[in-house]
Amino acid sequence: MMAERLTLAVLITGVISLALSDFVSPFYWSVVMLISMFRLVRGPVFALSEMQASFVGWIGFVWVGIELALGRAWVVAFTDFLLILAMAVVIEAPTPRNHLHRMLVGMFLVLGAAVLTDSVLYILPLTAFSWAVWRASQCLYGMNLSSGALPMPGWKREVRLMPWIGLLAVVIFIVLPRFDFQTYLKHTQPKKVTSGFGSEVNLGEFARELDPTVMMRVEPVDMDVNVFRRLMMARYWRGTTLSIYNGRGWRQHPVENVRFWQRGTSAYFSDNRGQEIALYREASDHPYIMLPEGVLGVVRAAETMKMDAAGSLRFVHAPSRRIRMLMEVEAGRRLLPDMAPPIAAEMDTSHVPDVVTRWAKATVSGSTSSRQLAQMLVNEMQGWGYDLNAPIDADRPVESFLNNRRGHCELYATLLALSLRSQKIPARVVNGYFGGEWNEVGGFYLIRQQHAHSWVEAWVDGSWQRYDSTPPSRWQLTGVDFPAMDEVWESLKLTWYRYVLEFQDSDRGELFQKLTLLLKRYLVSTVVVVLLFALAWFFFRQRLQRGLLQRRAWPILDRWLVRHGVTRLLHQPLRVVPIPDGVGGAAWHAFVAAWERQLYGSGGLWSRREIRCHLRALSKNRC
Repeated sequence: MMAERLTLAVLITGVISLALSDFVSPFYWSVVMLISMFRLVRGPVFALSEMQASFVGWIGFVWVGIELALGRAWVVAFTDFLLILAMAVVIEAPTPRNHLHRMLVGMFLVLGAAVLTDSVLYILPLTAFSWAVWRASQCLYGMNLSSGALPMPGWKREVRLMPWIGLLAVVIFIVLPRFDFQTYLKHTQPKKVTSGFGSEVNLGEFARELDPTVMMRVEPVDMDVNVFRRLMMARYWRGTTLSIYNGRGWRQHPVENVRFWQRGTSAYFSDNRGQEIALYREASDHPYIMLPEGVLGVVRAAETMKMDAAGSLRFVHAPSRRIRMLMEVEAGRRLLPDMAPPIAAEMDTSHVPDVVTRWAKATVSGSTSSRQLAQMLVNEMQGWGYDLNAPIDADRPVESFLNNRRGHCELYATLLALSLRSQKIPARVVNGYFGGEWNEVGGFYLIRQQHAHSWVEAWVDGSWQRYDSTPPSRWQLTGVDFPAMDEVWESLKLTWYRYVLEFQDSDRGELFQKLTLLLKRYLVSTVVVVLLFALAWFFFRQRLQRGLLQRRAWPILDRWLVRHGVTRLLHQPLRVVPIPDGVGGAAWHAFVAAWERQLYGSGGLWSRREIRCHLRALSKNRC
């Protein structure tokens, strides 16, 4: 019965670890979980023979072959087969061979989860799996006793071994090479749906919700955290550039002048060098690479990239997997270099409503330069109201916004761009992100979908300049319900991404290098501390052990005395306590003498087992 439960526990923890993946269908793992829990609670009330269970496995093999023919990724199809196989070994009769099958399938499930699962919660079922495998192995493959079964030690003893098991796993993880299994998942990883990052966006489709979904995490590389925080604070992250307005929305102008960078090469936009940052991009449904203002280049591109003349950088094929990118950023905030001058579409006024032209002319009355004109429009609009739920007239979106003077950032950017065009200033709309949240626990910036933002680039004084007319009250809104808990959780996720999913050979070499430097720097002090600790332990070991055992011994004795009709006060020595009920006087006095001799004399202290043995001897006159 013990082996039945322990091998089921191995299998269940494997299923749970795989269920944390985005790839595995809930149908597969939920069916296996339900059957496993029923078997765990009710036992083998229904069981298949080994031959019948093998037929279930063969059916799963054929089904997975059909999945592969239909285009399912082989790694994901293999996990489907493992789950079907897990169901077969769950309902199989509890034989020694079946227990071995469960443990093997459970191990393969955990290995599959290591490839597919990017949740930090994977640590929990992995720890439970390690403990269950250890216990099941002891139960099944221990010494053969005459009774035919191995008596299991208490679980508390096993818990003490878990830190060593975890340490061994960490050492193995650091030393052994990593294999790029994620490459096989390139076209299978689910993407986060993000609207508004495309070649055509209608008004009302972008930045209208306070969606707390995380899109990017940004951390420093070899940089002080405080310096990094000041460097990245309140940055604009540039994405899609939209130049053509059609009366209801914006779309990109087809640009032939593009630059390509192959995967693995570095794309530098300037000869300067700045601070290096690491950006963790979630699997998004758009190909655009968000570039912070002041970016100098992308280091060793994760995929083949291209940049158009408007400064929008994108992957040639949008990657569906989560990727880590390195960028160099300078302290000064400026737009990307080498952006082409305005094109005809960015000066087009054919769709600018007359009411917008009249309003812009009245607002900028008295301006003396293009820069002053643009700033006057921005100042006027920033005094209006910000409202994510403001209604949008599909036929007259800009006119209705101008009348209501309430709306979201996309409407503010559209009105500003059209107003500038009406005053002979080329302008376009840019969709991206602004700001972000500083995670105090992990020391990094986190950018959510709620930070999606629209602003304007205008051709002023011979270069493209950024203007943002959205009211500052926009950034007082948030969709995060429990910020403190969220900080801890997101910090754990970034740690998991950085040191588990993205741990490569270069990271291993860097880690060894840092450990070597730390060892050299603190070698003398470490040796001194270790020697002092060893000397202190040598001199005070017996005293520390004696004090610890004394504190553990008295509660056991006091509980035994209460059961025998005696209550001892904490300050009372044992020799003044009345003789307990049912205990002979001579036996009691002999016990008291032995107790005080082992507790306060030079003799060896009794263990808790020995104490209970002596107490049973008092009760039953034997030991």
